[in-house]
Amino acid sequence: MAAVESTGFIVKATCAGHDTMRTMGLRSGYDELVVDLADAFDLIPASVTVFSMHNGTRLMVLLGSQGDLDVVLAEAMEWGSHVISIEISGIPARRTLDAVGCLASVAATVAQLFYLHWTVTAPEEATHATFYRELQLWSILSFTLLVNLGSFAYLLDDETDKNHPFRLWLRPLPRRLFMLVLAPFSGDVLPLVACKACGLDAPIRASTRDGVVKYGWFMMAVQDVLLLLVMWGAHTGETPGALAPVPLAAIGLTLFSLLLNLPRRVSHFVIGSCEAAYREKEELADDAKISFFAATKMSSSASVSPSKPRPEPPAKPAQPVAVNGAGSAPRRLDVAPTPSAGSNRTPPPSKQRPTPPAAGKGGQPAKGGKGGKSSKSMM
Repeated sequence: MAAVESTGFIVKATCAGHDTMRTMGLRSGYDELVVDLADAFDLIPASVTVFSMHNGTRLMVLLGSQGDLDVVLAEAMEWGSHVISIEISGIPARRTLDAVGCLASVAATVAQLFYLHWTVTAPEEATHATFYRELQLWSILSFTLLVNLGSFAYLLDDETDKNHPFRLWLRPLPRRLFMLVLAPFSGDVLPLVACKACGLDAPIRASTRDGVVKYGWFMMAVQDVLLLLVMWGAHTGETPGALAPVPLAAIGLTLFSLLLNLPRRVSHFVIGSCEAAYREKEELADDAKISFFAATKMSSSASVSPSKPRPEPPAKPAQPVAVNGAGSAPRRLDVAPTPSAGSNRTPPPSKQRPTPPAAGKGGQPAKGGKGGKSSKSMM
């Protein structure tokens, strides 16, 4: 891991709504400064706005980019100061609505279970519940409990496998027991422990939290909407059941959970779908831009560079010309010399033809033997 580069300056930061001043070292880079301030005051980094105090006028000036930070550092060095006073503002990172929505869904599920128990155990004159209606209640609530518990187990395993800080946060046993107790009654347990309220500061990944909130509308439709329809038919039919405290509590808590979580889930689903479509179009635009640049570069290089000529064989070296008979041109070893016409040069002894044998005594040519030929005829 690379070491964090420090500038040697000290930052004294204050934030609206916080009574204490935070002091920290200034790292190199405006983005690092924003992240440090967001962590110090528990704010969303994208919502942080920074103002710095001008040393000469004591006025707060917007500090919104790396260039502004460089100017502030240069002014501080000019004034001989290594302390930068800043004020920030932003949106708190506490998601109280996640905590309230999870607790509301837990209360609604518990109330629905009590309603099922009341339907089974109360006298038939008070409930007027048929076997078919009881079977509907059993099926919906059993499916809800199993799906909530199974999805929690899957998300917990995935988060602990890919998120090491969350794995460290889970080590105390009371935290795991708290999550396990609430898991069957609500699918929003992970957003609850990461809401940063009442000490619940689990480091959940943003993608996990968004996925839980976004796709929670399915269980909300299966559980809350279907149970409201069943309870509406049970208490408004031809033989309506009595509106005892248990049915009233179940209907009221289910309506409260539905009205509280519906806007939150629908907004997350719509915004997430829009962001996914935007990212897809952005990726397609980047691919098209890269393809266009590549095609332009290839066409420009093809039009500018001429066609390469064929390589010609190397020219033979020029032979030196003899001046006044002082020298002769060198000859190639693999080509036999061609004698010039009218040349009277005598070939070397090794190249001369053998001389025929000399004549006999008295200079007479030797006679051939029996049936032999003369040497003249042989030649």
